[in-house]
Amino acid sequence: MFRVSQKLPLAFLSSFGFPSSTIAYRFYTTVKPNLKLLQQLRQETQVSITKAKEALTKHDNDYDVALSWILEDSKTSGVAKAEKLKGRVAKEGLIGIVLTRGKEVMGNTRGAIVEVNCETDFVSRNTLFQQFVTQIASTSLLLSSDIAPIYSSSSNSAPFIQSIPLSLLQSSPLLPHPSTSSSFANLSLTTIQESISELVTKLGENISLRRAEAVIYILTGGYVHGDDSYTGRIGGLVVIKLLGRPAKQNQNSLYSSEHIAKLLRNLSRQVVGFNPKYISKNDIKAIQDGINRDDYIKENVLLNQDFLIGGGSVKDVIGKIEKELGVAIEIIDFRRWERGEGIKKSEGDFAKEVMNQASLF
Repeated sequence: MFRVSQKLPLAFLSSFGFPSSTIAYRFYTTVKPNLKLLQQLRQETQVSITKAKEALTKHDNDYDVALSWILEDSKTSGVAKAEKLKGRVAKEGLIGIVLTRGKEVMGNTRGAIVEVNCETDFVSRNTLFQQFVTQIASTSLLLSSDIAPIYSSSSNSAPFIQSIPLSLLQSSPLLPHPSTSSSFANLSLTTIQESISELVTKLGENISLRRAEAVIYILTGGYVHGDDSYTGRIGGLVVIKLLGRPAKQNQNSLYSSEHIAKLLRNLSRQVVGFNPKYISKNDIKAIQDGINRDDYIKENVLLNQDFLIGGGSVKDVIGKIEKELGVAIEIIDFRRWERGEGIKKSEGDFAKEVMNQASLF
């Protein structure tokens, strides 16, 4: 179990029965980490192989104890590292969107959009970071029920897309990725803020939750531009309202639901790709002198833009679907978020960082 090595005082060794002629030694463990447990520990915690080895050898290959030690160590070191890095500018990152569909075409639907920032595009493409952003969006979706009373008691002029207080979100348990089948009984009690600190330790960059919004009890579509179906550099939400019931020949709810879901997704793609500023031309308060009014409206008004999949303007395509389904469709709100928009990085940041690093030597 233990082997003797150099550099322990002779008096110390003598107290354990070693002869005085013995060269000074020290004791160190020779426990070797179980390779199967090592692999399992790394998969579950995503820590480095060095940290996983340390945990297993320190606790004689007792997996549960080693796991507990890593989780506690991650919390402690994560908080310290997050505090050290929080002053660094994080303008990269991802937009995350998660949706839930109602049972019927006229049923309630919810959606959530979040922005989480990091320092480099390299980290934003990391699978751990992508999954984390999606999990925060899932948590935001659940929390949208907590702001439902605010929505229901508000006046008719209240926005359909509501902001979620970051303090509420940060103190909430992080929900699993929507692609998993984890039950609520097996949820971790680790909060989002604690999870951010742990992720800072693993990825080595400042990570910050910047904003989160949710749609409550209304038909919602979403789209993110990126390789992941839940996250990307740009994300869009569109909220619509249906007036009336489907025509008799189209009362099949599945048929109607599929058409509405497809329209919502395409409208969200329209918002992401064409970046409209208004829903209707009636929303425009003023147009700057010297700018052609018709061109401005066609470029910046969602209903007047050419639909990205063809068929005329967005308004024309909606009109055709209205006629086919026998309902009136109204776009009542939308969001288009781009990661890092509005965040400025000082020109002197890099030079200052180099000087700070140089002062360490």
